[in-house]
Amino acid sequence: LDKLAKHAFADTPIGAPGEVEAGWVAGDHLFDTEFTFEKNAFGPLLLFALRLDTHRVPAEVKNAYRKIHEQALASQNPSGFASRAQKKQAREEADHQLHEELASGKFRRSKQVALLWDLPRGQLYASATGNAIQEELSRRFRDSFGCDLALLTPGALAARTLRDAGRTRDYEDVRPSAFTAPPPSARAGDEDDGEAPARRDIAIPSTPWAQSAVDLKDFLGNEFLLWLWWVFENAEGTVAVPTPHGQRELSLVLDRALDMDCAWGAGGKQTLRGDAVTLMPEAAEALRGGKWPRKCGLILADGQHQWELSLQGDRWIVGSAQLPAIEEAESPRQLIEQRLELVRELAGNLDALLGQFVELRTGKPWANQREDITAWIQKRRKR
Repeated sequence: LDKLAKHAFADTPIGAPGEVEAGWVAGDHLFDTEFTFEKNAFGPLLLFALRLDTHRVPAEVKNAYRKIHEQALASQNPSGFASRAQKKQAREEADHQLHEELASGKFRRSKQVALLWDLPRGQLYASATGNAIQEELSRRFRDSFGCDLALLTPGALAARTLRDAGRTRDYEDVRPSAFTAPPPSARAGDEDDGEAPARRDIAIPSTPWAQSAVDLKDFLGNEFLLWLWWVFENAEGTVAVPTPHGQRELSLVLDRALDMDCAWGAGGKQTLRGDAVTLMPEAAEALRGGKWPRKCGLILADGQHQWELSLQGDRWIVGSAQLPAIEEAESPRQLIEQRLELVRELAGNLDALLGQFVELRTGKPWANQREDITAWIQKRRKR
């Protein structure tokens, strides 16, 4: 709490601020920098926020100011045109005006990003995921607490799971699975790759979106969603995950939303919305054409609670999560505590599901499971 207060958000005291200003806020509102145990500490959890202000003049405004000053100076000339010296003067006057307006906050855009720091797990949950936010968050975290943040994507989570099990080589050997033959357009582009024609039907997908991902193994998140889809339709939508005291069953339903992309980068994208979205004919056709799920709507239950959310597989981003209703809470603080615990439970269940998939995906049973998924895709095509 002291370190948060020390690095709390503060306006630039003199002159125009830089393009980006950032610092911690306590979370009640944008200007709240009063950090207290009662407000921000909930057992082993710390709840606070990052305030991010940008001061950026739109190019159109900058050009307009310069034009206004240039026209004012040109009006003094018989020709009506501004001289080279006057154009330079107009730029300087416009820049000075913009400097003063930036200092006054005219072009300020403020954003507050809620953060939940789970100290026992060593994880930080953020309510926004843009690259600029991630970079500023990592920088502020390093300056404030002397430690670095690493983005937990499916590839990173798989690496950690397998490293802890002494199976680093298995992680290094993972390549995208070929559930279907590549689409014709992808095969046509591979004629000179030196591969024997008889092997083209099992070509390895390129998963182009993973080539620019944080971790090159993040395609595992897309295979995970495809596996969940198979579980939903073929295994009663239940997965047993390990716990410290044995196992528990998680139930899942894919519904409402499904975004898909061609794993070979040749068949385009598809977005589906509606009830029973995975049963739509377009979904079956997309699977047959080599499209993998990138993002889907998910209902997840653990026997006690149920969550509804969207999950982007390759980036491991949860969106629009609806927490279970709190039936009894004796105080506002207790209500917050229960909601935060439900966030932790949701995160733990998702990580457990992914961990179970990684164990399957990197083990000997995967060959048979991949064949089952391939047969399921072919069977769905014939419905």
